[in-house]
Amino acid sequence: MTYTRTIAALATCALILTACQPASDPGVPDAAAPVSTGVLSAGDALLLASARIALPPEGFDAASLPDPTSTGATLLVRYCGQCHAVPTPSMHSATDWPRILRRMWLRMDWLPDSLQVALPEVGDRNMLSRYLMENALRVSAEELPPGSGRETFVTLCSQCHSTPDPFLHSGQDWVSVFQRMELNMERMGVRRPSRAETEAVLSYLQDLPPRAP
Repeated sequence: MTYTRTIAALATCALILTACQPASDPGVPDAAAPVSTGVLSAGDALLLASARIALPPEGFDAASLPDPTSTGATLLVRYCGQCHAVPTPSMHSATDWPRILRRMWLRMDWLPDSLQVALPEVGDRNMLSRYLMENALRVSAEELPPGSGRETFVTLCSQCHSTPDPFLHSGQDWVSVFQRMELNMERMGVRRPSRAETEAVLSYLQDLPPRAP
């Protein structure tokens, strides 16, 4: 999955750079410019397809961010929303966010000034990192409880992020959470679970005994 995200992000940057190149003067032929045939090459088609994979899903309401008026939420919208949909902090775990942010900072540094993408200063980067990690996906701090559907739960969820804490929601709430995740998977180009897989995961989550105090 990490490889897919890397390809998607690189493809997105490539498409942005291509789209933002200054137009050539129509009166001056450009000998270096390739002749357009109106048909995408295999490489261009791959870039366009890759750019749609594993990006934060469109339609997330920034007002639904944790503590939406905080400095951290404001920075998230300001900087991350320049290139793609604003991600929710629970999209990744606190363990994953530092690595992902380092990769994003590097890519932003590579972008040319002509794109006018604002780069966060060190203070903003630290504050944004703290906000994301404090509101990150809560993962299981211990071995997942045994039960039918456990492996399916791990396999499906780990396609996009660390395995969440199965006690994060009540059994009934997991139904709506899982439905939302299925929509996100569709938007991000990730394989959606079959009906049997969905039933297995929800059965596992709803049949778990209460966590011991």
